[in-house]
Amino acid sequence: MREDLLHFIWRHQKLPVTQLHTSHNETVSIKAAGLQNQQAGPDFFNAQVEIDGQLWVGNVEIHLKSSDWYAHHHQTDDNYDNVILHVVWEDDVSIFRKDGSQIPTLELKHFVPRTLLAGYQGLLENPKTIFINCEKDFKAVNSFLLENWLHRLYIERLEQKSDLIFDLLARSNNDWEGVLFALLAKNFGTKANGDFFLDKALQLDFSIIRKVGSNVEQLESLLLGHFGLLQEASCTDMFYMQLRKEYDYLIRKFGLPTSELKPKFFGLRPANFPTIRIAQLAQLYGNRQNIFTALMERRTLEGVYRFFEPTVASSY
Repeated sequence: MREDLLHFIWRHQKLPVTQLHTSHNETVSIKAAGLQNQQAGPDFFNAQVEIDGQLWVGNVEIHLKSSDWYAHHHQTDDNYDNVILHVVWEDDVSIFRKDGSQIPTLELKHFVPRTLLAGYQGLLENPKTIFINCEKDFKAVNSFLLENWLHRLYIERLEQKSDLIFDLLARSNNDWEGVLFALLAKNFGTKANGDFFLDKALQLDFSIIRKVGSNVEQLESLLLGHFGLLQEASCTDMFYMQLRKEYDYLIRKFGLPTSELKPKFFGLRPANFPTIRIAQLAQLYGNRQNIFTALMERRTLEGVYRFFEPTVASSY
């Protein structure tokens, strides 16, 4: 038995709805499992558990054995004063709070379905050569359930993407061009820097992009500086110094915000370096105006792909 399985069982409530009881035969009804805590402190915050007819709201701590409470010195830690239920695999000792009150204990080994344990054991025993642990069981899934599950995943993904777009539209007074710029910046940042690029793009008034967009060199200076890549004052490279001088001018002209934050380079291939990606984004907006409108006029997927073919005109 491993503690991560107990966390999974509690988080997803893989327990019988009825018949739960503490080690002292107090009835237990779980109203809400709470939010899992990934930092120091109890494992689940703000759980709601009814014990012997009394509703308790507080934290839940999970251990393999009850005695782990003392092994981890929780009895002296103020963070555990609000624990309302101790969930364990084996209850080997009673535990108490600092004030001497006993904490109810739910011993899971009496309630976890054997099928769940067998499935978990099968995952642990699978050879490392298996690509996906449950791949041999996939064909046994009912085709109707599978199709509906895949359809639901598709809908949820669209909803997640559209929620972000609607939120950005509300913040920009329905400026579709500005929203497109922010989302393009996010995707040009790739997975490593996507969120950082999005935040920086939202801090930059898109009207400034419109004003300098026809000047690729000036736009490149603006974006490289705004995204934190022109901060090395000691650099003596002539092209870099020219970019930095131009960016300093734009800061004063438009009253741009400054920040010491920088995008990540570690673990990225050169083609995905933030400098290359930002130069490509500058080239895209320097050569084209009203990109959202231009994209709406494309009638084929191939046309959209050709529109976004990454190029960097600068010989540098």
